[in-house]
Amino acid sequence: MRRFRLLAILLPALAITAFATLEAQEPEQKTSVKPALARVAKHDLDKLTDKQRFFYLSGQRGLEWLKKANKPDGRFVYGFLPALSVPVEGDSFLHQGGAAMATARTAAFYGDKQGAAIARQALLTLFLETIKDAKEPHLRYTAAPPELIHRPTASAMLALAVHELDSPGKDLLDDAEGICNYLRKLVKADGSLHLVENDTTSGNEAQAIQHYSGLVLHAIVRSQEHRPAAWKLEALRKARPFYHAYWKQNKNAPMIPEHTAAYVEAFLLTKEQGFADVVFEMNDWLCQLQYQDMDRRRSAWAGGFQNWVDGKAVQLAPNIDTAPYAESLAEACRVAKVTGDVQRFERYRAALESSLKFLTLLQYNEANARHFADWFRPAVVGGFHASLQDGNLRIDYGQHAVSALTQYLRCAAELP
Repeated sequence: MRRFRLLAILLPALAITAFATLEAQEPEQKTSVKPALARVAKHDLDKLTDKQRFFYLSGQRGLEWLKKANKPDGRFVYGFLPALSVPVEGDSFLHQGGAAMATARTAAFYGDKQGAAIARQALLTLFLETIKDAKEPHLRYTAAPPELIHRPTASAMLALAVHELDSPGKDLLDDAEGICNYLRKLVKADGSLHLVENDTTSGNEAQAIQHYSGLVLHAIVRSQEHRPAAWKLEALRKARPFYHAYWKQNKNAPMIPEHTAAYVEAFLLTKEQGFADVVFEMNDWLCQLQYQDMDRRRSAWAGGFQNWVDGKAVQLAPNIDTAPYAESLAEACRVAKVTGDVQRFERYRAALESSLKFLTLLQYNEANARHFADWFRPAVVGGFHASLQDGNLRIDYGQHAVSALTQYLRCAAELP
C-alpha cells in the first residue's frame, strides 16, 4: 500500500519534469524565457504588423513547448493531461517523427540553434529504430513489423524531417535517401502507391489513400533538394493524375494537405501547370468547408472547418484538425504567388489567417492558463490542445499547428 501511495505522489511530478524547467527553478533561469521569446533571427518585431507579430509569437511559443516536451533520450513526451498532471498513455512513431519535423522546420525559421539540435537528436534517436533491408541494403525503413506500424508513412516522415533541418549533414541525408529508395519500391506502374500489406479491403485501401499517400509523395519530392534524382519527379508526375482522379470521385478533406504540399514542391521544381491546377482545385474546395460569419453562439467556430461525411458537409464543432488544413492553405499560397494569381493568393491567405486565429484559441498562453498554479503553468504554455472543450495536449497537435504558423510566416505573411 505504501508503494502505491508513493507512486501516486511521484508520477505527476515525473510527468511535469519531463517537460523541462518549472517554477521551482532559480529566478534567473525562469526569466531567461522572456529574452528567448523576444529574440528575432530574421525579423525585427517592431517592424511587424500586429497580426504578423501575433502569429510570430504564437509560433515561437509552440516551438518552445515542443522543445520542453523533448526528453533526454531524444524522444518527445507523447502527450499530457493537464487536469490530472500525468502523461498521455501510448505513443506513435509517426507522431514522434512529426514532432521532430515541426521542430526542425520551425527552428530553421526562427534561427533557434537549441531547437535545431533537439530536432537532430530526436531524428538520430528515431533512426536507431530503422534497419537496412537484408537483401537490398540500399533500402532503409522502420524496424517494427508492419502489423505494429504503418511502415511507409512512419519511414516517410523521418525522411521528410531530415530535409527540414537547416544543415542535415551527410549521415542523415544518406539515411533519408535509404528511406526514399524504399519508398521508390512502393511506386506502381500506374503511379499509385502500394500502401496496404496483406489486406485489400476497400475500407483500408481508402484509408491508406486518404491518409498516407500524400505524405509518401511529399517525402519523395522534398528529398529532391539535397539528393536530386530523375525518378523522384517522374514518380510525382505519374502519381498526380491517379490520385487527382481518385479525389474527384471521392472528395475528402484529409487527403488534401499532404498532396498539396507534394504538388507544390513538384510545381516549384518543374513549373508544370498540372501540379498547380490540382493544388488550386483541392484548396478552392477546402475553402468552401471553412466556417465563416458564424452567429454569436458559435462565433468561436469561425476559421475552423466542417466535417465531410458521406459526400456532404456536416456542421460539427471544429478542433485541432483545422491545423493540417491551415498547412495546406499556406502551401497553396506559394503556388498562387509564383503564378501571379493575386485573387487566389488573397483568398487563401484570408482563409489561412482565419484558421490560424481559431488555432490560437487552442493554444495555452500566459493569459488563458492563469487557472493553473504558477509552478505548473510552464508545462502547458505554448502547447496546443485538442478542441474548445478538450484541454489535453499531444505532440501531433503541436506539430501541425506550429508547422502551419511557420509556413504562414514563410509563404503568406509577406514579412518585412
